[in-house]
Amino acid sequence: MDIYNEIIIHKPIEEVFNFLSNFENLSKWNYYVVKVSKITEGPIATGTVFHQVRKTDEQDFKIIALEFPKVVAIETLPPERHLVMRFNLIAQENHTKVEDAWQVKIPRIVGWFAKKKIQPAVMENLQKLKTLMEAGKVTLQDGRVEVLPAR
Repeated sequence: MDIYNEIIIHKPIEEVFNFLSNFENLSKWNYYVVKVSKITEGPIATGTVFHQVRKTDEQDFKIIALEFPKVVAIETLPPERHLVMRFNLIAQENHTKVEDAWQVKIPRIVGWFAKKKIQPAVMENLQKLKTLMEAGKVTLQDGRVEVLPAR
């Protein structure tokens, strides 16, 4: 099953890339994610592994592509269902187009039904990312309020 969404964030590409590539920020804009922790040592790079706690499960994933400031991609690690999530970032003047593409391995008929539910939820999370990055504060669907540190 393939899922694709895109959004414009009125921030420079480098800022968007740096925020997205640190997956410990994921819980700040995705209500379904409770916490993400980096479990490998060193700076964030291709091969960095994270542990994610979601509302109903936990999983590990690793960065499989990291090309500053244009590409960030991850894949889940076994025994989880195979998922590749890729952010392509495109600079457009002083803002950034974020293309969010997912590939999930599930049976085709299940995918057809799941896509109708998952794709809009993913887009809703991208809207929260946009609000957080542009306004510095967002209220997630579960009521959590996230605030970015002042710079």
